[in-house]
Amino acid sequence: MATAEDLQLSGTAALAAVQGNEDTDVLMWQVAEHARFLMDFEAAIVARGRARGKSWMVLSQAAGCGPERFRKKWPQDRVRRRLALARETRHGRQTTTDYPEAAARSDGAAVPPAQTPGEQFAAAMASLQRSTGLTIKDTASRVGISPSYISRILAGTRRPTWPIVERFVVTCKGNHLELRALWEAAQRNPDHDQEPAPDDPEAARFRLHTILRALYLAAGRPTPWDIQRAINADAKPTFSEIVLALNGTRIPDWESTAKIILFLRGSPADLRPLWQAAQVPPPTSVLPAAAFG
Repeated sequence: MATAEDLQLSGTAALAAVQGNEDTDVLMWQVAEHARFLMDFEAAIVARGRARGKSWMVLSQAAGCGPERFRKKWPQDRVRRRLALARETRHGRQTTTDYPEAAARSDGAAVPPAQTPGEQFAAAMASLQRSTGLTIKDTASRVGISPSYISRILAGTRRPTWPIVERFVVTCKGNHLELRALWEAAQRNPDHDQEPAPDDPEAARFRLHTILRALYLAAGRPTPWDIQRAINADAKPTFSEIVLALNGTRIPDWESTAKIILFLRGSPADLRPLWQAAQVPPPTSVLPAAAFG
């Protein structure tokens, strides 16, 4: 089944990362990805077992926990939503692989148009909501707004106030800084200039990583392997560069950074000043007065 194939590919990728002596950050990313695929696989096994008439007692004994606890872990709606999300993610990977012209490329091939800040914000909210496994109705109830209103927010036809976004982020266990960056960008008039980059390189790096993570969320959190396969026309960026750029450890050179931004449907031109501000200038050598005669 497809979820088993996903799990196998994830395991192969993890083995390749170990054999390639990748950094700990890269390996931990692989652990997180493998755990996600493992949960998809478990959901698929539960769905198949129930369809074949297996009782919760039988399924839970094999899983090593009580039947009631296992039943609450995998209610029918959660299994269905998880498998639907896995299929959607898998389809996105296949589309990128089958149609490389839809990926970010530096060799003249077409790239998808950058999303507007409003589109990026709505896409990130929708991606975060899908990751919870909650229904729109349940999400709306916890946030304290109507299901129809939250549906319009996720569709991009309504722009919520920050307090609503904040409650949404808490409900969906998201990152406030990432959603705040997208929300603030969506509030700005398109004719206004971008927010100036910080003078401090460390602050600029932090903001750039936050925006990259926000764009990554809006793109549906593709795996680093998917990103590399789609944009790696000339061995840049490497798998490690993609992981380190997204987890906030390191900023690659501009060519690699621009490719990542393009793949995530961001605007490299808008983020170039921030990338430049994040570069640490080389130390200035101080010569003694005697060196000048």
